Amino acid sequence: MLFTGAAAVAGPWLAPGDAALRHDLSLLADAGLVRSPITMWPLSWPDVLRDVSQEPASPPEPSIEQALQRVRRAARAAAQPGVSGLGYEVSAAEQPVLLRDFRDTPREEGAVAVGSSWLGDRFAAQVRVTAVSNASDGQSLRLDDSYLAVTLGNIRISASTLERWWGPGWDGSLILSSNARPMPNLSIERNYAEASKLPVLRWLGPWRASVSMGQAEGSDVAVPDVRLFAARLSFKPKPWLEFGLSRTAQWCGEGRPCDLGTFGDLLLGQDNVSDSLTQDEEPGNQMAGYDFRLRSPWAAAPVVLYGQMIGEDEAGGLPSKFLGLFGAEVWGGSALGSWRARLEYADTTCDFLQNSPEYPCTAFRSQLYPQGYTYRGRVLAHSMDNDSRSWSVGALLVRPSGTSISITARRLDLNRFGTVDPQHATSPGGASELGNLEFQVDLFRFGGNLSAGLGYDDWSANAPGDSGLRGFLRYRRGL
Repeated sequence: MLFTGAAAVAGPWLAPGDAALRHDLSLLADAGLVRSPITMWPLSWPDVLRDVSQEPASPPEPSIEQALQRVRRAARAAAQPGVSGLGYEVSAAEQPVLLRDFRDTPREEGAVAVGSSWLGDRFAAQVRVTAVSNASDGQSLRLDDSYLAVTLGNIRISASTLERWWGPGWDGSLILSSNARPMPNLSIERNYAEASKLPVLRWLGPWRASVSMGQAEGSDVAVPDVRLFAARLSFKPKPWLEFGLSRTAQWCGEGRPCDLGTFGDLLLGQDNVSDSLTQDEEPGNQMAGYDFRLRSPWAAAPVVLYGQMIGEDEAGGLPSKFLGLFGAEVWGGSALGSWRARLEYADTTCDFLQNSPEYPCTAFRSQLYPQGYTYRGRVLAHSMDNDSRSWSVGALLVRPSGTSISITARRLDLNRFGTVDPQHATSPGGASELGNLEFQVDLFRFGGNLSAGLGYDDWSANAPGDSGLRGFLRYRRGL
């Protein structure tokens, strides 16, 4: 089976998970060759293809040219109309990663997936079926990464189970990441990041927007059938500056108000307990905030600073009790290929910048929904959960052939204040510390993509896992 032929699966989206392709797109965006925002995943393949199909005004340096050619090949393959061949994937993992980052690594000890897609002028569809062993959430058969979409003008409407990653971070997002399995949702989004023609909005530059309504699990949680409203706007007022505005809200669910009036109150922010609003009448549980990606405007200084501030609560109609994530990236080219290095810090304690932060922090927790801000047992945002902080340093090398090698080192203080909901905390036994080192190689072999990863975890007391080595091996063709 591993050596049978399969065409690349075509589709309108570029899902999160491929760190080398994200690096290439970042190179092109920072060189001015990709104009659209790059911090809201999945990205729109038609938008990317439009930008990379244009010839640069002047010959780019070799590392940029190599990235341009790789992205062009991937984008054109995704744009091929008709029915794709049958793609497949097999993976095996020893102690699957507990703390997930942007990279798409195996979730379970063993998995086999098959899928196919169809792309037309207006419609697109993909079906992917995954069978896993020892499923952590009890679901051995999954339809993750499937979709049905229609494009009307510059609007795309879809029903999907696609992963999302909102924000500029590499190790996590404070509002939506691929830590949890993708939630089934209906969404409306912009296909091309055109600048507005209205004078009052022209300053936004190229912009993309997405609005969706998801459906959480219908059993095995305290409040089944919770809806997740999610909206984001990403825009680039300058080629070297990108902003993002994000908002999510859990609402509805068994025993909770679920009418249009409740949803209207939620949209207007009328959802805090007061003299006129009891907890039983609250519309839902919300999070919202801002993020940015700022590139040095000087070509001689290839540096990016980025950050994300997400409010766990609301005050005066604006987010409050912020969680934070900040980082920096540098990059360059060499005889071995292009490279990128990064440093990132994240803190999931409410009011983390204050001398006396608020804890236990109710971020990713809710009295309305005891299961928390989760889906299938995992937090929808940063995988280290609440009241935690992390430092990470990482480096990525992408060879001209497309082979990539990455290494990441982390230090995490989990559940720092030791007061948690033991059912959902990353560190259920109390405060713990983790030192972590990961190495991964992705290359093209046997007509497909072969990935291998090796990691070492050094846990302190109260750990949810054992210290020691772990790893995975995965082969993917056409998915």
